[in-house]
Amino acid sequence: MKAMSNVDLYAISHELNELLKDARVQKAYQPTRDTVIIRFHVPGKGRVDVVFQAGLRVHTTQYPPENPKVPPSFPMLLRKHLKNATVRQVRQHNFDRILEIDIQKEHDFTLVVELFSQGNIILLDETNQIILPLKHRHVQGRKITSKEEYQYPQERGIHPLNVELEDLKNLFRDSDSDLIRTLARSGLGGMYSEEILMRSGVDKKLPAKDVSEADIKSIYQSLTELFKPLKTFQFQPQIVREVIDDEEEEEENREKENEEVKESKSEVMKVKIGKEDVLPLDILTYQNYQKELFDTFNQAADEFYSGKVGADIKKVQEDIWAKEVGKYEKRLNIQEETLENFHKTVAESKKKGDLLYSHYAEVQNILDIIHQAREKFSWAEIRSKLKKGRKEGLKEAQNIESLDKMGVLLLNLEGERVTVDANLEIPENAEKYYNKGKKAKRKIKGVKIAIERTIKDVERKRNKRELALERVRIPQKRVHRELKWFEKLRWFLSSDGLLVIGGRDAGTNELVVKRYLDNHDIYLHSDIHGAPSVVIKKGDFEIPESTIQEAGYIAASFSSAWSKGYGSQDVYWVRPEQVSKTPQSGEFVARGAFIIRGTRNYLRGIPLKIAVGIVDYEGDRIMAGPVESLQKYTDNYVVLKPGFTKKEEIARAVLKKIDPDRILTLEDVIRVLPSGKCDFTQ
Repeated sequence: MKAMSNVDLYAISHELNELLKDARVQKAYQPTRDTVIIRFHVPGKGRVDVVFQAGLRVHTTQYPPENPKVPPSFPMLLRKHLKNATVRQVRQHNFDRILEIDIQKEHDFTLVVELFSQGNIILLDETNQIILPLKHRHVQGRKITSKEEYQYPQERGIHPLNVELEDLKNLFRDSDSDLIRTLARSGLGGMYSEEILMRSGVDKKLPAKDVSEADIKSIYQSLTELFKPLKTFQFQPQIVREVIDDEEEEEENREKENEEVKESKSEVMKVKIGKEDVLPLDILTYQNYQKELFDTFNQAADEFYSGKVGADIKKVQEDIWAKEVGKYEKRLNIQEETLENFHKTVAESKKKGDLLYSHYAEVQNILDIIHQAREKFSWAEIRSKLKKGRKEGLKEAQNIESLDKMGVLLLNLEGERVTVDANLEIPENAEKYYNKGKKAKRKIKGVKIAIERTIKDVERKRNKRELALERVRIPQKRVHRELKWFEKLRWFLSSDGLLVIGGRDAGTNELVVKRYLDNHDIYLHSDIHGAPSVVIKKGDFEIPESTIQEAGYIAASFSSAWSKGYGSQDVYWVRPEQVSKTPQSGEFVARGAFIIRGTRNYLRGIPLKIAVGIVDYEGDRIMAGPVESLQKYTDNYVVLKPGFTKKEEIARAVLKKIDPDRILTLEDVIRVLPSGKCDFTQ
C-alpha cells in the first residue's frame, strides 16, 4: 500500500491543525500492530477519529475499526497521559514525513508520528524525552526507546516551498546520478519528480551534472508552479483511477495480427489497469484519469486507504482460519489414508497367507532345495546360484525373485509378491500374514472412531470460522447524522404520546431542568445518588398515571442502580415548583443536583428493564424506554436488564436484532443504553 509522501503530510498536517486546535483527547486504542486510533472531541463538532498508521498514513477517519478486546500497553499509556488533554498544535517537521501534535494537560506532551521506513509513533514529554514508543528501535545512530532523548533523523534533500534556484544548482552539481533519481532522492519522491520534469520538458535520464543553466531554470519554474497551491493551502484533494474501455481494447487487439505484439500489449495493459492514487494537488501525470474530488484531503485519504485496510483485515482473518481448519483437514486426510491402508493390509495379508497354502507343494519344494543347499553353501552363495539358475531356465528358481542374507525369500505366486522366511515352515509363514491382517483389522475400529472425532472437529472449526469471519467487522463508514434536540438527552415517547426526557450527566441534568422543565410538566428522580433528572412534557391533556409510571422506568433504569446490578428501584415525582436550585443557608448544591421541597410522590419497586427499538418519531430513530412504550410504536424491539455483557457486545447484538436494514450505527445503539453491563431478558 502506498505510504503518504511529504506533500501528502503537508496537506494533512495543515487540515488537522485547523480541525483539532483546542480539541480534547477522549480515547486511544490499537486495532492492529502498527495502527493507533485516537478519538478527539472537537468543540462545536463532536467526535473526530484520527488514524495513525506507522510508516504509512495519518488522517481523520469515518471507518473506525473494531476495538481489540484486550487493549495493548501503548494505547493504555496514551490514555493515562493524554485523556482530557487539549490539542495546541499539529505540524509537519521540516517538510519531512514526520507529524507532531502538541498536547497540553498538567504537563506538555508531543505525539510524534513517523511515516518514513517502517515508521513509529512516539510520545514525548515536555523535555523531549521519550515516554514510550510504539516500536523500540536502534538504527542509524537513533535510539528510540523509553527515557532517551528523541532525535530527529538527519535532514536531507530540499524544501520545495523554500527552495532557491541556487539550491537546485548545488543539488545537481553534487549528484552522481540522472535527473529523475536526483530529484526523487532529494525528498520529492518519484511521482512529483516525474511531474516536474514532464512540465519542464527536460530529459529525465540526463545526468544531473550535465544539465544546462537554462534547463535548471525551467526545472525550478516547474517546481515552483507545481507547489504554489501548497503555499496558499489551495489544495485539490482527489482520488484518481485509470479507466480503460474494454471494447476499444478488444478492437485494437483484433487489428493486431502479430501474436507477439498482442501479448506484449496485453502485458502493458495488465500493469496499468486498476491503478489508483490519492493526492492533494492536480497534476498532469493523471490528466487522463478519472477523478473523484473531495472537500478535504483527509476525506480523500480516508476513502482511499480505509477500503484497502478493510480488505486486508478480512484477508488476514481468512488466512488465519484457513490454517486452523487446514490443520484438522490434514489430520482427517492422514486418518482416511491410514484406514484405507489397513483395509488393504487385511485383504492382502489374507490373500498371501492363502497363496502359501494353495501353492504348498511348490513352495515346500523350494524350501527343501534351499535347506539342502544351506548345508554346503552360505546365503550369499545360494543367492548367486539361484540367480544363475533363473538365467539358465531352472524351473524351481523361476518363482524366486530374491533371497536376502538372512534367508528371507521373495516369491512370485500368481503375480503376487509373497515373502517367505526360509528358516520357518510354511504354516508359520502363513500365520505371520494372517496375524498381520488380524492386527490391522483390530486397528480399523480405532481409526474409524478417530475419523468420526476428527470430522466433528473439522465441522466445529468450520462453523467457528464462519462465525468468526461474520464477526470480523470490515470498518463501516460512520455517517454523521444530526441529532434532534431530545436525542442529545435520554428520551422516549410514552404510550400516551407524551415526550419524556432525562439528563445523561450532571451538565444535561442542569439543562433538562433549567431549559425544558415548564410549569405544567412533572419532574421525576430515582431515590439513589447518581440518577437522571427526568421530565414529562405536558401535551394537550393532563399527564395520565400510565405515563408517570412509564417515566419511572427511565428514572430507575438510567440511574446508578443499573450498574450496581439491582433488580428494582424506588422513584419519586413532584411538580416543577418543588424543584429548586436555591440552597438554604449552609447548604451546597452540586452541579446537576437540585433541592426538592414539599411532599414526594413515590413509585415503589420499579423494575430495572429497558426496551430498545426503532420507531417513527419525526423520522426513523432508535428509542429506549419502557416496554409498554415500545410495544405501542414498533413490533421490532428487544428488552434488556442489568447483566454481565459489555456494552459494545450487547449493542452489536441489539443492532443485529432490530436493524436488518442497517440504518443505525453501533454508536447510535451505545448512546441509548444504560451505563453498565446488560443482558437480554429472554
